[in-house]
Parts: sequence; structure tokens; C-alpha cells
Amino acid sequence: MPQEAPVYCIIADTDHQHCSALGSLMEEIGFTSLTCRTMGELKDTLNIVTNLEFAFLSLDLIEDDNLDLLKHPRLIDVDIAIIHTEDDPIAASAAIKQGATYFFCKPLNFEFVTDLLSDLMRELNALEEKQRAEHNNCSLDQFGLLRGSSKAMYKLYRTIRKVAATDASVLLIGESGTGKELAAQTIHQQSERCDNPFIAMNCGAIPPELVESELFGHEKGSFSGADKKRIGYFEQAAGGTLFLDEIGEMPMDTQVKFLRVLECRNFRRVGGERNVASDVRIIAATNRDPLEAIHQGLLRKDLYFRIAQFPLHMPPLRDRGRDIVGLAQYFLNEFNEKNGTQKHLSDSYKKLVSEYSWPGNVRELKSLMERAYILANETLDTEHFPNEHMDFEDNEDYLRVPVGSSLEDAEKKLIFVTLDASDGDKKKTADQLGVSLKTLYNKLNSYEE
Repeated sequence: MPQEAPVYCIIADTDHQHCSALGSLMEEIGFTSLTCRTMGELKDTLNIVTNLEFAFLSLDLIEDDNLDLLKHPRLIDVDIAIIHTEDDPIAASAAIKQGATYFFCKPLNFEFVTDLLSDLMRELNALEEKQRAEHNNCSLDQFGLLRGSSKAMYKLYRTIRKVAATDASVLLIGESGTGKELAAQTIHQQSERCDNPFIAMNCGAIPPELVESELFGHEKGSFSGADKKRIGYFEQAAGGTLFLDEIGEMPMDTQVKFLRVLECRNFRRVGGERNVASDVRIIAATNRDPLEAIHQGLLRKDLYFRIAQFPLHMPPLRDRGRDIVGLAQYFLNEFNEKNGTQKHLSDSYKKLVSEYSWPGNVRELKSLMERAYILANETLDTEHFPNEHMDFEDNEDYLRVPVGSSLEDAEKKLIFVTLDASDGDKKKTADQLGVSLKTLYNKLNSYEE
């Protein structure tokens, strides 16, 4: 079904012949192409264009801007292809970290580009038709274990579908509660390894002295308490996928050994004398900015480049539009089915849900929906939406930090306020703050020194 409004694609390149050929191809697919041959033209176009879905950006044109242009508000949720005259792994890595989706070398493979953009246009048409048909409907699409019909989620689905077909290592980057493990499981399900194990390990939930044994296993008698041989996560995931959550919490000495396993494709159990071959796909996740974690000495730079062959950013719930109410309805449907009830959402409750910022993302939404379900008789209404979620300024637990306070003091205050609000429950506090339980304990211990 055709789009009611033009769907735009920007082509920014100093090469006139290339722009013309690519523009003609885009028009055939159904896009309206906008050609820019200077940085000034590109910035002017971005300031006025709407309904932008794809951008071809020449590295020669934008590199003087230090790739900062990729953070332009108009390029959020837009598929971006960086084009360059030669293969440049360093430039490609930098561009993808800044938000680019693809890095293509000239001359472009027009057959591949045609297939890629045709797929995108079909999905846009389907989304437009679906949104018109379901304007007042809360139903959501599902891809693997992920649910959502927002533009951000459709972009994520497209990317997952493509990366799942490869064996590249993936780094999932996103706030706590955005569904990073569900995305990892979906990648596994969509891959050729789907019939083999999916093994998940939370690097922040295991004591540092046991991480190596958990990963690689150990031989009987290799250390005190090792009364029998243990098979580690690498061997458990043989032929399948190993998901390492909160990779930045892995001890630095273990990161060195982990990197060696990734490069050599073999390892030794703790106390072992022979190498064990490793055939495992690695998917890692972090709720930190990876570059900040490297700067803080929490993540090795060489390991980051190895595991982030394909970085994927998980959209926060606040950026997912109608998905918020759709997920609220989905969770309510689950509770109704489980308990044989027929409770429903009021329009007022839907409005509150859609307007809240959801710092805890989907995990927080599900928890709040369960609470409201328990409290409500037939209809989930405004009185079942916690007051602290409706007005932070009037909430006695709202944290105010004076201007000029150090980051350390602000962090300390936030931790203790959250701990108090959680009635001393450290696991709950760590989840709300988006850090591992180990990190929270380390912070609390440091305050006692």
C-alpha cells in the first residue's frame, strides 16, 4: 500500500555521478531522494526534512565534523549507511559506535542495496497500514521474544534479523530493563545455532574469585572445595550461544583470559593440562557506555573491539511511543489469563502510563502493572498508579542535589535514598539503580572505609 506522504532518503556525497545513480535507484524503490554535496547543504536539509527513513553519508564529506553529525536529532531512528572509497575498519567502527547502521565501500553493490531498501520500504508500508487499521488498538507485533510496533523496535528487528544470520559477536548496549537478554535469545533463535544451547551468565552476580571457574570449568582438586570436575559455561554452550550480561563487571584478569579464548578458540579448565576446543557465539551486554567503562578501567579496550563486532543499542521504553500502552495491555492480558479474570485499563490509566518516563524501562512497567492488577477490582484506574510515579517534585523521596556537589557525593546520596526507599533490599536497589549487586556492595563498602 503506498505511503500517504513522501518517504525521504538523503544522499550526501561530493561525487555527482554517484549521487545521480543512487538517487535514481532510490526513486525506483519508492523513496524521494534529497541530494547534498556539501556539509552546509546536508545540515540545512536535516533541519527541514521530515519523514526521513534512510541516509547515505559519504565519509569524505562528514569526517571533518568528527562524525558528530550522526547524533543529529533528525537522524535518530534513521538507518544510516556510511559510504567510503576504501575499506577502513577503524573508520567503520567509529561510525557504527556513533549510530551508523552500515559501512559500504564504493563502488556500491547496487543489487544488495536494492534488496536492502526494498525490504525497508515494504516494512514501512506495512507499518503505515497497520497503524491506520489499529489506531485505537493496543495490540503489538512480536519478533522472537521481543514485542513492540514502534519505529525504534522495527529498526531493531531489521538489524537483529541481519546480524543473526552471521556468526559475528554482538554487544547489546542499553539501560537496565530494556530487554537485552530477550534480544540475545532472539538472535540465537534466528541463527543457525538455534538447535544448540543458549547459556546466560551474569558477570556481576558471580564472586570475582569464581568467575574463571564458572566460565571455563575446573578439574577435580584444582583448588580448595573442588571435589569434582565441573563443566563451565563455554562447554555448556558448545555449538550454541554464550550470553555474558554486564560484561564490564568481569574481573580484569579474567578479561585477559577471555580475550585469548576468543582469539584462539580454545581454553583450559582451571587446573587442567589440555586445551578444549571452543565453538561458541558470544553475545555480551552492558548498561554502561562502553567507552566510559574503558576510560574507568572496567573494560579492556582490546576486548571491547573483539566483542563489539556488531554493537546494538536497545531503545529505552520512553522512546517507544504507543508500545508503552501496548505492553501495559499485554502484561494485563497475561495476568488475566493466569488468574481467570477480565480486568481492563481505563483511559486515564493509559494516559498516565504513556506520559511517565519509565527509568526502569519494561521491567519497571511489568512490576507496576502487577501491583495495579492486584489492587484493582475490575478496572485499573488512576488510584492504582503510584503517587511517586505521578509527581516527583512533590514526592518526599525526590532527591535534590545542590549545584556544585561532587559526582561522588551525588552518587552516594542517590544510593542511600534508593536503599531506604527499597526498605534495605540491596538486590532491588541495585536493579533500580541499573548496577550489579556486586557493584552496589563495593560502593557501600567504600563508604564505610
